[in-house]
Amino acid sequence: MRKIAITMMVGAAFTLPTALGAQQASRTTDDYVCAFAGQCNDQADEEEAAPANARGTPRTSSTRGFALSRPGEAKPAATNAPRKAGTALKSKGTSVAAVKRNPKPVAAQGQRADLRLSFELASATLTPVARAEAKVFAESLMRPELKNMRFAIEGHTDAQGGREYNLDLSRRRAEAVADYLGSIGVDRARLEIRGFGFDKPLGGHRPADAANRRVEAVRLS
Repeated sequence: MRKIAITMMVGAAFTLPTALGAQQASRTTDDYVCAFAGQCNDQADEEEAAPANARGTPRTSSTRGFALSRPGEAKPAATNAPRKAGTALKSKGTSVAAVKRNPKPVAAQGQRADLRLSFELASATLTPVARAEAKVFAESLMRPELKNMRFAIEGHTDAQGGREYNLDLSRRRAEAVADYLGSIGVDRARLEIRGFGFDKPLGGHRPADAANRRVEAVRLS
């Protein structure tokens, strides 16, 4: 009996960290603001991303899993290229001529995030867990940093079944997400619905891979 009791206690000790890890994996409104507005509060991420940003590559958050291209992020320039007259950088800022030649860039478009939503089998019905995740995204869209942005809600499937069936299913799922977001306060006019079926599999995945089943939010403006 004593051996059985000890085994049960050890099993419980290993189960708890797994549950905590799953809970910590849920995204927050700050994660979406970081992804779509480039306003990230995680200092550790900023420091870790600094070398990559210096090379002009998209910022990737080590804890959030978003690949980011910040608004107005410029492509890397040759370090030894001669500067044109009037564009030399001053020791404390940029010259007036340089500012005129390089006006404030428009907001970057095309940033995307997998909303990590699940549905009932072969349907467009969101699971309770998915509704909770979608609610966080809805709250993000009402944050000051994102409230003036428009998004495409894109549905994707794997290649199980015919193309027409999957195109319809992916669109219905995207529409179900947009409808749910609208029901909890998001202006539906900000959301564009798209369904791609299995036409756009994830990089490195075969169309039949289950990993392709997803709904993504893509920043339009």
